[in-house]
Amino acid sequence: MFPLKTTEKVETWPVVTWLLIAFNVYVFTQQLIVADPGEFFMTWGLVPGNYPRLFSTAAATDISFWTLVPFITSMFLHGGLWHLLGNMLSLFVFGPNVEDRFGHGKFLVVYVACGLAAGITQIAFSTPDGAMVPVVGASGAIAGVMGAFFVMYPKARVVSVIPIIVIPLIVRVPAFFYLLFWIGMNVINALKEMQMSFTDTESAGVAWWAHIGGFAIGMIYAAILGKRKSAENEG
Repeated sequence: MFPLKTTEKVETWPVVTWLLIAFNVYVFTQQLIVADPGEFFMTWGLVPGNYPRLFSTAAATDISFWTLVPFITSMFLHGGLWHLLGNMLSLFVFGPNVEDRFGHGKFLVVYVACGLAAGITQIAFSTPDGAMVPVVGASGAIAGVMGAFFVMYPKARVVSVIPIIVIPLIVRVPAFFYLLFWIGMNVINALKEMQMSFTDTESAGVAWWAHIGGFAIGMIYAAILGKRKSAENEG
């Protein structure tokens, strides 16, 4: 099932959403001319194994500008065309409404914050077989956008296409259930991957925990914003 659009209208032009899409596409075109893609991803992707003491008291001594850079750069790299298209489709569908509610500047801050949280979460739950596999993609940050949408627009509907053999089926799915199903599948797959790591089974190579971390932070930001607006209205 693929999302096409939401039923919620926007009052402002989603300039940040479109700039993010454009920048992601631009970066992908530059990836295509890199001489050594493997080395490129190891340098600019987020490699969990490079942060063995991130959650210890020694973390402060390990942190430098260059160790923090991949937390940002990894958000704009993609492993392939379908990876890019899938992420940009989700940002195109859910981004405008969330940007409309947050405002342009705050939306960008939340997007980046969710991407950072996604990276930290992925490192925290990384398995030994994935420790030196670079994590790339905007999906963690976009998961945060989806988490915010989940809180802000629970009564909205997501126009989605379900490919059935040759004839696609267009349906309107309640956003609450669509996103609940999406995050539920991520949790299930994340737990399965943890179980697989104990049996030395090769993982699927998807950053499930990054999605979960980003989604959670997006929900929290949206909930905080909702409370602030309620307080302002009451005042």
